[in-house]
Amino acid sequence: MNLKSLLNQLGQHKNELAISILLPTHRTFPDNKQDAITLKNLLKEAEDRLSAQLDKREVEAIIHAIHKEINDLNHNYNLDSLGVFASRHGVQVIRFPFSTKARVIIDDTFAVRDLVREINEAVHYHMLVISRTSARLIEAFNDRPVHEFDEKTTLRVGSFPMENSFLSTVKGPSRPQTPNETSNLKEFFNRVDKGLQEIQNHPDNKRLPVIVIGDTRNVAFFKEVCDQPADIVGAITSVPDLKIPADKIVPEARSVLAEYRLNRAEIAMQHIVQARNANQLLTDFSTIFRAITEGNVVRLFVRQGYIQPGVIDFEKKIVTIDEVATASNVVDDVVDTFIELAMQQGGEICFLSAEQLGAEAPLALQAKY
Repeated sequence: MNLKSLLNQLGQHKNELAISILLPTHRTFPDNKQDAITLKNLLKEAEDRLSAQLDKREVEAIIHAIHKEINDLNHNYNLDSLGVFASRHGVQVIRFPFSTKARVIIDDTFAVRDLVREINEAVHYHMLVISRTSARLIEAFNDRPVHEFDEKTTLRVGSFPMENSFLSTVKGPSRPQTPNETSNLKEFFNRVDKGLQEIQNHPDNKRLPVIVIGDTRNVAFFKEVCDQPADIVGAITSVPDLKIPADKIVPEARSVLAEYRLNRAEIAMQHIVQARNANQLLTDFSTIFRAITEGNVVRLFVRQGYIQPGVIDFEKKIVTIDEVATASNVVDDVVDTFIELAMQQGGEICFLSAEQLGAEAPLALQAKY
């Protein structure tokens, strides 16, 4: 599931009724029993607030559409939060692998800005767990699993988890020297890779970085046969039990993720230097805003946690910084507006720490020209 794409689509809904219901949820029983109750209470709040704004028939139609989507919602599959986004035209229910506050927002746009920032700052990736006998594929978000692929995801080569049908019957110390053992293993890993690439290339998915977990020999063999080795951002060869649950195996990736984030930041800093040398680095807010609205954006560089109130004149394309978000026309955070607009233009969002940015501006844009 491409969360960025889904939120981008929701972000394009403007100037029309938009109901956003957000709530923290629980991954395990019995804690997740309260999630249905919390959702019910928030939906009643939304209904009461809508009743004060719209006629009864319209409210009933919207609430009925929401109930139709959530009545069969299985809370045993909850992640860390849930979003229900409803309009006069439809309802979208999305599970998120990060927590959020419980709230109901009724506006002319969906409340996705905090969610967009959360997703852009995180690392979304696949963990491929391989052994001589089998292979598992886990989708993860930072240090939490999203889900493990199973037979519900049908692939041309079968489904995950995959069992090695090329397995040699020879056991013991002589197995690695058995004729065809190496070629059979590589053939299995080639089949595993075909399944991985089918998921990576699916039009509804975003191509994700991959961390491979297994012993040194198997990881090396998989890298040999992998069609897209550039996707592999790290390997872990120190997990003794490859059959442990996903929530136990994902934390093993912390050191690889830390290195991946560091490499990503170093590449972003190189882009900043290249953009400056080409006179394509913009730091003035109004200039940035004009470039984004004109589609002249490659990357937007944002200091982590940076929030800036201000006034945006969409007609004149002028942004005025206001340190205190008090006036009625002041946007709480113009940075989030820039992030949302840049994503809609296909721009990349790069979050960097204050230490990584050093003397660089907390907000900058790399223009196309």
